[in-house]
Amino acid sequence: MKRQLSAILYADVAGYSRLTGQDEEQTHRQLNTGLNLLDEIITAHDGSKVHEAGDAILAEFSSATEAVESAVEFQKRMASRDSEPTSGELIEFRIGINIGEVIHDRGDIYGDGVNIAARIQDIAPPGGLCVSSAVLEQLSSKTYDFEDLGFRNFKNIERPVHVYEIRLPDLFDSHPMRAIESRVQGQPMFDDAIAKPPVTTGQCSCGSTRFEINQESLGTGFCHCQICRRCTGAPVFAWAAFPIEAVKFTHDKPGYYRLSLIGEKGFCKKCGSFVVWRGLKPEPANYLAIPSAILDNPEDYAPSWHGGIESQLPWLQIQDDLPRARCAESPFLKKSWGSMGASNPDKWTSLEYEEAERLDDDPAPD
Repeated sequence: MKRQLSAILYADVAGYSRLTGQDEEQTHRQLNTGLNLLDEIITAHDGSKVHEAGDAILAEFSSATEAVESAVEFQKRMASRDSEPTSGELIEFRIGINIGEVIHDRGDIYGDGVNIAARIQDIAPPGGLCVSSAVLEQLSSKTYDFEDLGFRNFKNIERPVHVYEIRLPDLFDSHPMRAIESRVQGQPMFDDAIAKPPVTTGQCSCGSTRFEINQESLGTGFCHCQICRRCTGAPVFAWAAFPIEAVKFTHDKPGYYRLSLIGEKGFCKKCGSFVVWRGLKPEPANYLAIPSAILDNPEDYAPSWHGGIESQLPWLQIQDDLPRARCAESPFLKKSWGSMGASNPDKWTSLEYEEAERLDDDPAPD
């Protein structure tokens, strides 16, 4: 069979099944709008739509530059839909692009190049775009800002694939941490709310450090960053954030030590279990991040997004459609590290342990 070298674009809606369950008609209307727009842009960039399958679209280009330009234009136009009337959540597409040989047959295209494009799409953030190194080699480095995501092992693909993300800085304001920060904006550090009945409770491994929480969570998530991995000893950290005044330690308050230049870790003084993390810079955070697993009802605090996705371990396969973001996109981390003169995210990991020491001078939160 005749083979042809092509740039392959694969786009899919993030969390489509979940969105359909919430509002089937609205999600379908948005899907049609998005697919029609992408079809139009593909044609304008001399590409050809190969097929649509549900919420996904596969397209072929003779030029990697045209494939990337079409994807960037599409994501920017999708992100500008703030004025679109909707009472629910706007759909977002993930896009993956690869270069490889394809076989044309029965009106479709086949080959590892197609499969790799689909796998790359899986790790792109909602509203984002990832490409293989083969695509990057065809583009001018001055045209786009790339982030190296490293080599990734994909199911049914023999060799690791070097993946890069094309940065779309205009879209960073949608980071999930903004929702948490906006909900604690202006809240007092402490008040008399602790008299309310607890919403949830939790404890350390040995039970010496116990706590009650009397307000609902501000947000939940997974963190894949190296710092959280080292702090927890786990490949990924599941957390839930609560207003600081809502957390009351009812037995043996935790000890604290300065984990880094920007934050502190609370631990059980008896068994050493990690029980809380709090940001300290540029000022103490009004919320605490608590490991979901130490809550007495962790099933009620399912993570809602993935953070630090650039550090995801290659053998840890994500099976959900939750939003994904990098540490460099976190408004909290950018503000915190920026206040310490560390604006380059590449240096955050090394600086994290530079001044790790016992924290004896700052008061521990009650």
